[in-house]
Parts: sequence; structure tokens; C-alpha cells
Amino acid sequence: MEPAEDLSHQLWTMRELLEQLVYKLEVQGLLLAAGRARWIPYVTAELEAIIEAIGEIETSRAAASARLARQHGQPQHASLAELVEHVQAPWNGLLQQHRLHLLSLQSEIEEISRTNSEMARRSLMRSREIIASLGEQSVDMYDPRGLTTPLSVSALRLDRTV
Repeated sequence: MEPAEDLSHQLWTMRELLEQLVYKLEVQGLLLAAGRARWIPYVTAELEAIIEAIGEIETSRAAASARLARQHGQPQHASLAELVEHVQAPWNGLLQQHRLHLLSLQSEIEEISRTNSEMARRSLMRSREIIASLGEQSVDMYDPRGLTTPLSVSALRLDRTV
């Protein structure tokens, strides 16, 4: 397969995975907004699987990009924007479209992630307030490795704007 065709194929796959990531982040946001914490572990596992797949395709994309760069006498780690300047039609237009779409997806992912993180933080604060209102000073929770860790209630702050 020609290096430009291979790179385009890898970028299409990357775009599809990033679209799936946007979808799962949207689902996560809807669950957080609805207070449906029960399903968060499932969507989190799905997000982690997509992120792992993105890492795998990134390796293939980097190799395809390096082959195309060598073919056109460019540095091995040339950016996609730099490669677009050196390949011929129709690949330059197609690679430019991939680049613009990937940049758009990146921006969308960053915004949704920021919003979801803020909602999760507020949910954690509400949980702490509920625990504190029950008179509990600490509760055991699970950390990312599955080990129990105490969640101590420090200060109680009520935010009536939520």
C-alpha cells in the first residue's frame, strides 16, 4: 500500500475512534447530569477501551506518517500539516481534511471532558455533604486500583447555586 494511502487509512480509523470517544463522553456527561452514577463505571470502562484502541492506532499512524515523510524527503517526525505541503493531489486535500477534522474533534473532546470533570467534582462535593449530614466523618471508597481508601470529610460547604 502506498504510504499516503496507508496514512489516510490510519487517519480514518483515528477519526472513527475519536467520534466514538466523543459519543461516550457525551453519554458520560448525560449520566452525570442525571445523577445516574450507577452506570458511570460501565461508560468509564468503554472510554478506557476506546482510549487504548486510540493508542494502538496512533502507533500505526506514526509509522505510516514516517514512511510518507521518508518518501518525500522530510524528517521522520514531520507534522501532518508539513506532510500536506509535500504530497500531491488528491492526497494533499484528503490529508488536510483529516487534519482539520481531527483538530475539531480534539477541541470537542477537550470541552466535553472539562464539562464532565466539573460535573463529577460537583457530584463528589454533594456526596461529601450528604455523608457529613449523616454525621459520618469518614467513609471507605475505592481508588482507581480497586483498593479501599478512606474519604475524610473535611469542611462542609453548601453551594446553593447548583
